[in-house]
Amino acid sequence: MDRSTALQLAADELEERELRTSSIEIIDYVPSDPTRRMLTPPGSVMVFLDREGAPLLDRIRGAVLERTGEDLRLAQEISDLFRVREKVSYYRAYRLLREAESFATIRYGARTLATHVFPSPQAGLVAIENPYNGGRLSPGELTLVEHLVPGTTARLAAVAVRHMPPLTEAERAAVDQVPDDQLEMNLTLRADCCDTWTGFVEQLAQITHATYYCLVMGVSEQDAPLSAEEIEKLGPTASARKLLNRRRELLGHHHA
Repeated sequence: MDRSTALQLAADELEERELRTSSIEIIDYVPSDPTRRMLTPPGSVMVFLDREGAPLLDRIRGAVLERTGEDLRLAQEISDLFRVREKVSYYRAYRLLREAESFATIRYGARTLATHVFPSPQAGLVAIENPYNGGRLSPGELTLVEHLVPGTTARLAAVAVRHMPPLTEAERAAVDQVPDDQLEMNLTLRADCCDTWTGFVEQLAQITHATYYCLVMGVSEQDAPLSAEEIEKLGPTASARKLLNRRRELLGHHHA
Protein backbone atom coordinates (compact mmCIF):
# COMPACT_ATOMS: atom_id res chain seq x y z
CA MET A 1 0.00 0.00 0.00
CA ASP A 2 1.38 3.42 -0.92
CA ARG A 3 0.99 6.70 0.94
CA SER A 4 -1.84 8.04 -1.22
CA THR A 5 -3.92 4.90 -0.78
CA ALA A 6 -3.34 4.83 2.96
CA LEU A 7 -4.35 8.47 3.39
CA GLN A 8 -7.47 8.00 1.23
CA LEU A 9 -8.54 4.99 3.29
CA ALA A 10 -7.85 6.97 6.44
CA ALA A 11 -10.02 9.80 5.15
CA ASP A 12 -12.78 7.29 4.42
CA GLU A 13 -12.49 6.00 7.98
CA LEU A 14 -13.32 9.48 9.27
CA GLU A 15 -16.73 9.22 7.67
CA GLU A 16 -17.60 6.08 9.65
CA ARG A 17 -16.93 7.58 13.08
CA GLU A 18 -18.85 9.58 15.66
CA LEU A 19 -17.39 12.88 16.88
CA ARG A 20 -16.56 14.26 20.30
CA THR A 21 -14.83 17.61 20.84
CA SER A 22 -13.08 19.12 23.85
CA SER A 23 -10.70 22.00 24.57
CA ILE A 24 -7.00 21.28 25.03
CA GLU A 25 -5.48 23.00 28.06
CA ILE A 26 -2.49 25.22 27.22
CA ILE A 27 0.13 25.53 29.99
CA ASP A 28 3.26 27.66 29.95
CA TYR A 29 6.66 26.02 30.24
CA VAL A 30 9.83 27.49 31.79
CA PRO A 31 12.62 24.89 31.49
CA SER A 32 14.64 24.08 34.58
CA ASP A 33 17.86 24.32 32.56
CA PRO A 34 17.66 25.87 29.06
CA THR A 35 21.08 24.41 28.15
CA ARG A 36 19.82 20.84 28.54
CA ARG A 37 17.12 18.71 26.94
CA MET A 38 13.70 20.32 27.22
CA LEU A 39 10.12 19.11 27.02
CA THR A 40 9.46 21.48 24.13
CA PRO A 41 11.70 23.98 22.28
CA PRO A 42 11.36 27.78 22.54
CA GLY A 43 8.82 29.14 20.09
CA SER A 44 6.60 26.07 20.02
CA VAL A 45 3.45 24.58 21.41
CA MET A 46 3.83 20.83 21.91
CA VAL A 47 0.60 18.86 22.10
CA PHE A 48 1.02 15.65 24.08
CA LEU A 49 -1.74 13.08 23.53
CA ASP A 50 -2.44 9.70 25.10
CA ARG A 51 -5.30 7.62 26.41
CA GLU A 52 -7.36 9.30 29.09
CA GLY A 53 -5.87 8.58 32.50
CA ALA A 54 -2.38 7.82 31.16
CA PRO A 55 0.11 8.58 33.97
CA LEU A 56 2.61 10.18 31.61
CA LEU A 57 0.23 13.00 30.71
CA ASP A 58 -0.27 13.81 34.40
CA ARG A 59 3.49 13.75 34.92
CA ILE A 60 4.05 16.16 32.03
CA ARG A 61 1.44 18.54 33.36
CA GLY A 62 2.87 18.33 36.88
CA ALA A 63 6.45 18.87 35.71
CA VAL A 64 5.48 22.03 33.83
CA LEU A 65 3.28 23.51 36.55
CA GLU A 66 5.31 22.60 39.62
CA ARG A 67 8.76 23.51 38.27
CA THR A 68 10.67 21.08 40.49
CA GLY A 69 13.24 20.01 37.89
CA GLU A 70 11.30 16.90 36.90
CA ASP A 71 11.07 18.23 33.33
CA LEU A 72 14.74 17.32 32.73
CA ARG A 73 14.25 13.67 33.66
CA LEU A 74 10.91 13.48 31.91
CA ALA A 75 12.25 14.97 28.66
CA GLN A 76 14.95 12.29 28.54
CA GLU A 77 12.44 9.56 29.33
CA ILE A 78 10.11 10.68 26.54
CA SER A 79 12.99 10.95 24.09
CA ASP A 80 14.06 7.39 24.91
CA LEU A 81 10.47 6.22 24.53
CA PHE A 82 10.27 7.59 20.99
CA ARG A 83 13.76 6.51 20.03
CA VAL A 84 13.07 2.77 20.37
CA ARG A 85 9.90 2.71 18.29
CA GLU A 86 10.08 1.01 14.93
CA LYS A 87 8.74 2.18 11.61
CA VAL A 88 5.74 0.35 10.22
CA SER A 89 4.38 0.06 6.69
CA TYR A 90 1.52 2.19 5.44
CA TYR A 91 -0.67 -0.89 5.44
CA ARG A 92 0.13 -1.61 9.09
CA ALA A 93 -0.41 2.06 9.97
CA TYR A 94 -3.84 1.95 8.35
CA ARG A 95 -4.73 -1.29 10.14
CA LEU A 96 -3.76 0.29 13.47
CA LEU A 97 -5.95 3.28 12.66
CA ARG A 98 -8.89 1.00 11.88
CA GLU A 99 -8.38 -0.89 15.13
CA ALA A 100 -8.16 2.25 17.27
CA GLU A 101 -11.43 2.89 19.13
CA SER A 102 -10.66 6.60 18.98
CA PHE A 103 -8.29 8.73 16.93
CA ALA A 104 -8.05 12.49 16.84
CA THR A 105 -7.76 15.66 14.83
CA ILE A 106 -6.09 18.62 16.52
CA ARG A 107 -7.28 22.07 15.48
CA TYR A 108 -6.44 25.67 16.23
CA GLY A 109 -9.37 27.77 15.07
CA ALA A 110 -10.05 26.72 11.48
CA ARG A 111 -6.47 25.41 11.04
CA THR A 112 -5.84 21.67 11.28
CA LEU A 113 -2.55 20.98 13.08
CA ALA A 114 -2.65 17.17 12.90
CA THR A 115 -4.93 14.37 11.75
CA HIS A 116 -5.32 10.64 12.43
CA VAL A 117 -3.57 10.98 15.78
CA PHE A 118 -3.75 8.09 18.22
CA PRO A 119 -1.50 6.46 20.82
CA SER A 120 0.51 3.49 19.63
CA PRO A 121 -0.74 0.20 21.10
CA GLN A 122 2.46 -0.34 23.10
CA ALA A 123 4.18 2.95 23.96
CA GLY A 124 1.16 5.24 23.96
CA LEU A 125 2.26 8.87 24.00
CA VAL A 126 2.14 11.09 20.89
CA ALA A 127 3.89 14.48 20.67
CA ILE A 128 2.93 17.06 18.03
CA GLU A 129 5.25 20.08 17.84
CA ASN A 130 3.82 23.31 16.42
CA PRO A 131 5.78 26.51 15.65
CA TYR A 132 4.60 29.53 17.65
CA ASN A 133 5.55 33.21 17.36
CA GLY A 134 4.81 34.27 20.95
CA GLY A 135 1.55 36.08 20.19
CA ARG A 136 -1.80 35.73 21.88
CA LEU A 137 -3.68 32.46 21.59
CA SER A 138 -7.39 32.04 22.00
CA PRO A 139 -7.61 29.25 24.63
CA GLY A 140 -10.93 27.92 23.36
CA GLU A 141 -9.61 27.45 19.84
CA LEU A 142 -7.12 24.64 20.49
CA THR A 143 -9.44 21.69 20.10
CA LEU A 144 -9.25 17.93 20.33
CA VAL A 145 -11.70 16.29 17.93
CA GLU A 146 -12.07 12.56 18.61
CA HIS A 147 -13.29 10.20 15.89
CA LEU A 148 -14.96 7.35 17.74
CA VAL A 149 -16.18 3.88 16.94
CA PRO A 150 -19.94 4.15 17.63
CA GLY A 151 -20.76 3.07 21.17
CA THR A 152 -17.17 3.02 22.47
CA THR A 153 -16.31 4.31 25.93
CA ALA A 154 -12.65 4.94 25.02
CA ARG A 155 -11.41 8.50 25.41
CA LEU A 156 -8.25 10.36 24.53
CA ALA A 157 -6.72 13.24 26.45
CA ALA A 158 -4.22 15.95 25.55
CA VAL A 159 -2.28 18.79 27.10
CA ALA A 160 -0.51 21.58 25.20
CA VAL A 161 2.82 22.85 26.53
CA ARG A 162 3.73 26.37 25.35
CA HIS A 163 7.34 27.59 25.43
CA MET A 164 7.53 31.30 24.66
CA PRO A 165 10.16 32.35 22.09
CA PRO A 166 12.71 35.05 22.89
CA LEU A 167 11.39 38.35 21.53
CA THR A 168 12.71 41.88 21.51
CA GLU A 169 10.56 44.66 22.94
CA ALA A 170 9.63 45.75 19.41
CA GLU A 171 8.75 42.19 18.34
CA ARG A 172 6.62 41.70 21.47
CA ALA A 173 4.76 44.93 20.77
CA ALA A 174 4.10 43.80 17.19
CA VAL A 175 2.65 40.38 18.04
CA ASP A 176 0.57 41.93 20.82
CA GLN A 177 -1.11 44.19 18.26
CA VAL A 178 -2.34 41.37 16.01
CA PRO A 179 -6.15 41.79 15.81
CA ASP A 180 -8.39 39.28 17.56
CA ASP A 181 -9.69 37.95 14.25
CA GLN A 182 -6.12 37.21 13.10
CA LEU A 183 -4.89 35.21 16.12
CA GLU A 184 -4.97 32.02 14.08
CA MET A 185 -1.73 33.12 12.39
CA ASN A 186 0.22 32.88 15.66
CA LEU A 187 0.41 29.07 15.65
CA THR A 188 0.96 26.70 12.75
CA LEU A 189 1.68 23.07 11.94
CA ARG A 190 5.16 21.63 11.87
CA ALA A 191 6.45 20.97 8.36
CA ASP A 192 9.33 18.65 9.12
CA CYS A 193 12.05 17.57 11.48
CA CYS A 194 14.76 16.55 9.03
CA ASP A 195 14.89 12.76 8.55
CA THR A 196 12.72 11.94 11.53
CA TRP A 197 9.58 14.00 11.00
CA THR A 198 7.78 13.22 7.76
CA GLY A 199 5.40 16.14 7.77
CA PHE A 200 1.70 16.79 7.83
CA VAL A 201 0.85 14.83 4.68
CA GLU A 202 2.28 11.68 6.25
CA GLN A 203 0.69 12.19 9.65
CA LEU A 204 -1.00 8.81 9.53
CA ALA A 205 2.24 6.87 9.20
CA GLN A 206 4.40 9.08 11.40
CA ILE A 207 2.10 8.88 14.38
CA THR A 208 2.05 5.10 14.34
CA HIS A 209 5.69 4.45 13.68
CA ALA A 210 8.33 6.02 15.72
CA THR A 211 9.69 9.24 14.87
CA TYR A 212 12.36 10.62 17.12
CA TYR A 213 11.12 13.12 19.64
CA CYS A 214 12.22 16.52 18.30
CA LEU A 215 13.78 18.04 21.40
CA VAL A 216 16.40 20.73 21.55
CA MET A 217 19.52 20.72 23.67
CA GLY A 218 19.58 24.50 23.91
CA VAL A 219 18.55 26.60 20.89
CA SER A 220 20.65 29.44 19.53
CA GLU A 221 18.86 32.02 17.43
CA GLN A 222 20.29 32.01 13.91
CA ASP A 223 18.31 34.94 12.53
CA ALA A 224 18.76 38.53 13.64
CA PRO A 225 15.68 39.99 15.36
CA LEU A 226 13.36 42.19 13.37
CA SER A 227 14.38 45.81 13.64
CA ALA A 228 11.97 48.48 14.82
CA GLU A 229 12.17 50.02 11.33
CA GLU A 230 11.29 46.72 9.65
CA ILE A 231 8.37 46.14 12.02
CA GLU A 232 7.05 49.66 11.36
CA LYS A 233 7.27 49.04 7.62
CA LEU A 234 5.63 45.61 7.74
CA GLY A 235 2.99 46.37 10.35
CA PRO A 236 1.93 44.04 13.21
CA THR A 237 0.20 41.37 11.13
CA ALA A 238 2.97 40.88 8.58
CA SER A 239 5.59 41.04 11.33
CA ALA A 240 3.77 38.28 13.22
CA ARG A 241 3.76 36.12 10.08
CA LYS A 242 7.47 36.69 9.57
CA LEU A 243 8.21 35.76 13.19
CA LEU A 244 6.16 32.57 12.82
CA ASN A 245 8.08 31.63 9.68
CA ARG A 246 11.31 32.18 11.62
CA ARG A 247 10.14 29.81 14.36
CA ARG A 248 9.27 27.18 11.76
CA GLU A 249 12.72 27.49 10.17
CA LEU A 250 14.55 27.35 13.50
CA LEU A 251 12.59 24.34 14.70
CA GLY A 252 13.34 22.56 11.46
CA HIS A 253 17.06 22.75 12.10
CA HIS A 254 17.44 22.17 15.84
CA HIS A 255 16.64 18.80 17.29
CA ALA A 256 18.17 16.07 19.38
